[in-house]
Amino acid sequence: YTDEVKKNFNSTLDWLKEHACSRTYGLGSKLPWDESWLIESLSDSTIYMSYYTVAHLLQGGTLKGTGPNALSITADQMTPEVWDYILLAGPAPKTTIPMASLDKMKREFEYWYPLDLRVSGKDLVPNHLTYAVYNHVAMWPESKDKWIQGIRANGHLLLNSEKMSKSTGNFMTLTDAIDAFSADGMRLALADSGDSVEDANFVSGTADAAILRLYTLVEWVKEVLADETLRDGEDTFH
Repeated sequence: YTDEVKKNFNSTLDWLKEHACSRTYGLGSKLPWDESWLIESLSDSTIYMSYYTVAHLLQGGTLKGTGPNALSITADQMTPEVWDYILLAGPAPKTTIPMASLDKMKREFEYWYPLDLRVSGKDLVPNHLTYAVYNHVAMWPESKDKWIQGIRANGHLLLNSEKMSKSTGNFMTLTDAIDAFSADGMRLALADSGDSVEDANFVSGTADAAILRLYTLVEWVKEVLADETLRDGEDTFH
């Protein structure tokens, strides 16, 4: 969506072959043929968006998926063969999951995919976002209709022209900001904070000023509505 992001992607594609995609410690998935190595997590977890298409059927309304779900499916039933059937149009798996439930998940995936737009930070262009492009092509090499359709990279968020940091105290959560400035004050301050890949700058003074303007507007509307000297009756062009 911006020339700067496009240039960053092209630059990344030129050197990515030199990047190590595995490690022996930290987060990641174990390499199937040598479990002493881990697939680096940023390069491994880049088709998770496909899970969103069936998450409402499996999570059971909880973040950890510990509650009963709509299809009465347990985590151990979701084998690689089941996922191949849902995501890759693979053969019907040997499973205790009813075929109707499998087909329902498959229909959900086919309806909602591909990913139309991925929005993320500009610092993830050299790794996570580029891996996502490659991994989608690797997973669905013959199905371009499953590839990512667009990526929108945004800048970072500054607070009063400084980087947010818990250690320095220059930090504010969304809840804190809404409590201090209201939701509408937040919206106006964020709308004024920046656009594109430039770093957005949330300024407390702007939020305070927005609240005053909103208050003035509300009071003016109340005065107008209460003014009985204004003409009423049928609307005309005169």
